[in-house]
Amino acid sequence: MKKWLTYGLTCMIAGSMLLSGCSNRGGDKPETGQGNQEPSSNFNQTGYPIVKDPIKVSMMGARHALVGEWKSLSFFKEMETMTNIQFDFNTPPAANYAEKKNLAFASGELPDVFFGGQLTPDDEITYGKQGVLIPLEGLVEKYAPNIQKMFDEHPEIKKSVTAPDGHIYALPSINMAPIAKLPATWINGNWLKKLGITELPHTTDELYELLTAFKEKDPNGNGKQDEIPLTSINLDDVRSVLLPAFGIVGRAHIVKDGKVIYGAVQPEYKEYVTFMNRLWKEKLLDQGTFSQTMEQKSAKGNAGQIGMFRDSVPYLTLGGDAESSIIHPVLPALTSSADRKPMITEGSGMSRGTFAITNKSKDPEALIRWVDYLYSPEGEILVHYGKEGDLWEWADAEKKLRKYRKPPEGMNLEEYRGGSITPAVGVAVPMFTPNEVEANWKDTMHQYRIKEVDEKLAPYGEPVFPEIYLLPEERQQIQGIETDLNTYLESMEAKLVTGEAPLEKWDTFLKTIEDMRVDKLLEVYQAAYDRWAGAN
Repeated sequence: MKKWLTYGLTCMIAGSMLLSGCSNRGGDKPETGQGNQEPSSNFNQTGYPIVKDPIKVSMMGARHALVGEWKSLSFFKEMETMTNIQFDFNTPPAANYAEKKNLAFASGELPDVFFGGQLTPDDEITYGKQGVLIPLEGLVEKYAPNIQKMFDEHPEIKKSVTAPDGHIYALPSINMAPIAKLPATWINGNWLKKLGITELPHTTDELYELLTAFKEKDPNGNGKQDEIPLTSINLDDVRSVLLPAFGIVGRAHIVKDGKVIYGAVQPEYKEYVTFMNRLWKEKLLDQGTFSQTMEQKSAKGNAGQIGMFRDSVPYLTLGGDAESSIIHPVLPALTSSADRKPMITEGSGMSRGTFAITNKSKDPEALIRWVDYLYSPEGEILVHYGKEGDLWEWADAEKKLRKYRKPPEGMNLEEYRGGSITPAVGVAVPMFTPNEVEANWKDTMHQYRIKEVDEKLAPYGEPVFPEIYLLPEERQQIQGIETDLNTYLESMEAKLVTGEAPLEKWDTFLKTIEDMRVDKLLEVYQAAYDRWAGAN
């Protein structure tokens, strides 16, 4: 309500200055940016530079705390040299970016282009309908062969970024590699070796036995029972790995055989929280799970106290380096019974709303060509890791494999990458990462991680819910319902796991969810899913 009141008041005060931002409310399909108009004579439809004479364009995006000033990053400097397109940057900190972005829309003080824009589906639908964000599909078809190729080869991506009115208002960040989609849980390999354990768990019962051994058999060898068999932060890390073992991949709205159901009211969810309650009572699950920070978790790992954990690579939790970390295996996808297949939650590998062109732009054709490069293998490497010599170099004479270069003294890889090279640290930016590009590194730990995930998790991945758009009226119908349900679930899962809410009161839990109108939520998401599934 506050957002719309602010928007309406701003439109009245600003008058003609905001005419473009407050017009086209009738929902007529915007023509700007469809690739039908004649581009400037300064524009090169193919080859580089993109424009003959340099142009300057305004850009807005979220800047992570590790990232330096965008104007000083080698990525933008390289792109400017190649394309002749310069930028005036507006980069609010990621922590309060959403507020600044909403203010820009409300005031009409918009950039030509959003990059790392964190546009929500509601932003796309609302400001696309108003003509503030221009449709991109015509521009893509005419000027962006890399994006078009991605859409042609992966129609599910195009389907998931196409708004209900048939237009594409923003481009995504895509990573097709299994290591980007599947949650890897690492097992402390030193502990396995100390206890002489060679077989990894494949069932929840076997997992329980391993965690018990970690707790009772002093695998860190200090003569104390200070081991933490399994750690997590807010339980999110554990849920994505253990809940699927009981037969469902999410606690909120999920799809099963084409039908949208609510995970938390299924008997499988009760099995999961019962198992987690057992781990909690026997102190096999970190008692700091619901309060600790990432730093506290890493401190426990570096002190030799953690047996199992989620992280991108094990040395970020346990310490050490990449070379010494290949002793730590990934936990295989689990099952809770012989009649259930092993399963693990699989993400989409997609972040939507990373790039959009506004109706302020005079050069949409140039901008779509600029961003199209980032959807090529060469462009992906440039925006992800910088140019050759920045963070990487060729590892072989054939130039098939890359290897990391050592960052400057006193900096880790991410600090250097964000501080000097690219804005793609902690913020999703437009790019397309095929599996073969992600795998194109000689780095020992990277190759080990790929092998572990590909063998133990990839065959068992199960998506939770596709990336869909809700119509404005659908969002209005369920916004309060969904917020209340999510808040209730977050609280109750913690209470059920810790025993504060006894499992004997399960019927009360189910009745509360029913009374919160979960049926309406499922009705809306079923309609949205059917629309997505039937999209051409």
